[in-house]
Amino acid sequence: MIRKILRENETLREMFVGIGFYGLVIGIILAVFFPLKIYREVGLLAGILCAMGMAVHMAWCLEKIVILDEKGAKAYARKTTLIRYAIVCLVLLAIAYTKAGDPVTLVLGTLGLKIGAYLQPLVHKILHRSGHKTVHDDKEGE
Repeated sequence: MIRKILRENETLREMFVGIGFYGLVIGIILAVFFPLKIYREVGLLAGILCAMGMAVHMAWCLEKIVILDEKGAKAYARKTTLIRYAIVCLVLLAIAYTKAGDPVTLVLGTLGLKIGAYLQPLVHKILHRSGHKTVHDDKEGE
């Protein structure tokens, strides 16, 4: 199911590029300017993975929402949003309790979802300017 969503959803793939770029930049900043590098990087990696997971879950839910009526769509969107927030809170509590990584950098990594959404149009322009062919482009030529 996840492979299908990633294969068919170009926007999601472009968001992943933005999330990854954000994670790389924050990771470099953490490595250069802060002590306890591994501790902070583990938290950041967990946050980036949460952001990517949330993006996939949102794309999956949107496929279902578009076939529901307005009332059902609102209820379903609310429920799935709460599920995503609850999972991130559980990951945050697990990281904080086990001290496996930094909870603050986990939150920074999770914010990569927002940054990925903001960077997606730029990533799209860059990929299409460089002649990158997508599945969508192939279908237009037929």
